[in-house]
Amino acid sequence: MALAVALAVAIAAPLALAWHAWVTNGGLGIPLDDSWIHLTYARTLREHGSFAYFPGDATTAGSTSPLFTLLLALGSFATANGKLLGLGLGFAAQIAFLATFAAWARRRLGSDAWAAAAVLLVGLDGRVATLAVSGMETSLFLFLVALAFHARCSGRAVLTGAALGLALWVRPDALMLAAVFAVDAGLARVTPVAAASPEAPSSRERAAGQASAAAAARAPDAAPGGVANGAWRAALVFLALAVAYGAFNLAVGGRLLPDTFAAKTAFYAGRSRWGFLTGDVAECFGTGAWLLLAPFALGALAREVRSLARRAPGVLRLEAGWVVVLPLAYLVLLPYAHRFMRYLVPALPALAVLGLGGVQAAWRSRALRSWIGSPAARRAALAGVALIAATLLARAAADSDGLYLYACRYHAERNERVGRWLADHTPADAVVATHDVGAIAFESRRRIVDTVGLVSPEVIPWIGRPGYERRLEELFTRRGVGYVAVFDDWLTVDNVAPLFTATPEPEVMRVFPWIPGRAHLVPEAVARAQVRARSALDRGDAGAALAELRIALELDRESAGAWTLLAQALARLGRRPEAEQAVHRALALFPDSPAARAVLAALGPATRRSD
Repeated sequence: MALAVALAVAIAAPLALAWHAWVTNGGLGIPLDDSWIHLTYARTLREHGSFAYFPGDATTAGSTSPLFTLLLALGSFATANGKLLGLGLGFAAQIAFLATFAAWARRRLGSDAWAAAAVLLVGLDGRVATLAVSGMETSLFLFLVALAFHARCSGRAVLTGAALGLALWVRPDALMLAAVFAVDAGLARVTPVAAASPEAPSSRERAAGQASAAAAARAPDAAPGGVANGAWRAALVFLALAVAYGAFNLAVGGRLLPDTFAAKTAFYAGRSRWGFLTGDVAECFGTGAWLLLAPFALGALAREVRSLARRAPGVLRLEAGWVVVLPLAYLVLLPYAHRFMRYLVPALPALAVLGLGGVQAAWRSRALRSWIGSPAARRAALAGVALIAATLLARAAADSDGLYLYACRYHAERNERVGRWLADHTPADAVVATHDVGAIAFESRRRIVDTVGLVSPEVIPWIGRPGYERRLEELFTRRGVGYVAVFDDWLTVDNVAPLFTATPEPEVMRVFPWIPGRAHLVPEAVARAQVRARSALDRGDAGAALAELRIALELDRESAGAWTLLAQALARLGRRPEAEQAVHRALALFPDSPAARAVLAALGPATRRSD
């Protein structure tokens, strides 16, 4: 009964988020732009039979999750509503995940009550609930991860390999999970996984456990050599699906892994590893109710390490391996957890099992019994901890609700709105360059050039390197780009006026015309120098602004914005002739610049011409 109630509550959590956003924002929302990438690939696949981002384009491996995209394409036969399709598939996968996780947790923790605690801990986590109604593949990946763990714990080798292989078709992270399973299978030959639950069972649970043990004894993997034979069967099934996955990526993108992997590792390679540990990892695994569980999880992890060192049977070795390996892999390859911690969230179910296993071990420890001798007092202490955890979960859920509302509204007012504007105000054959390729492509149905390489892989080698902006300008010319849609803080377009501003609120997304020979992408270092110069002018320090602009113009002399700021700084320093030269250079680059014209007017009659 407790487990059924926990499942019902956990399933209701993402529904409550989506309903509240619908009522508050006036419609369904999607809180991540990446969700629209899957939907755009799915639409092209369904309508034209090609895994391309735009009909007629070359195929690309720009979807991290081919299986999720394929399911969306199949679902599009039932509805053309992209939001309903994405949210519906994610929510269905969430239900499958929670049910499978409940079975996994019950097998590992030994009772419905402890499994219910695990389900509530994970299902009510605001990030897990948010991702379930985000239109992303995360819930599907969580389901297949849970299925792999449950199948492995049940001794079902073929299902284990199939779950791992299908998980790879959802996220490349499954390669790390498969490695954890392979190492565990190898260790099981010399240090087999303990069959018993970490908790001392009741008489009823002992009877159930005996029945389970009898069933396990009849399983093929329980026979002499069964562990090894089961591992080989799982490995063969996984390898078959992995080879098909690599072949698919090679066929559509020319790489064994999706283009998104190369693009994101290039884009985020410069992030601090220490910042990732103290920021992303600490936030994902060490806040809210997880903070209460962390000491017990660390204790359980220490016991697994000690058992391994003694060549003794493990209890939760598989879960401990996944909890350690996933963040470690991201630390090395891509030190970024992304919005809603979605790259690290797949470790949370294993962390819940590991941590609650640690609670069980502490519950039956001699130290606790000597400290709190009365069983009633120990139960009261456990109830108090559970109450604190529930309070923290409720508080985090409230915060997640506000964030979900904001994120849905944020993307609707910017990305979706820009996509609809492009659909209404540009020719059907227009080419649009942008760094947020999801909703803009889906809503506009315009051919896209991706400035960060997710669906335009030729960009990937330039990311983070000198000359990136110049290479993009050349690419825009080759690909016939007519419009650029960007956030002000992501890519600075100069020398042309915006055609459309999605919203005046930060962050501001604008659409610019791309006029070869006039429109200009300002290098990132120059854009930062302009921001510092503008700040210096605002606080009245024209000398500091001048120093910044001298450096900026040494790097890039084609930015009307830089010349305009230079004219302002020179004018404030009383150097009018030089200010006049600077403002006219700005107007030569951008004749209609309102800022340059304002500076020209402020300089006074001496600078005016007969025209």
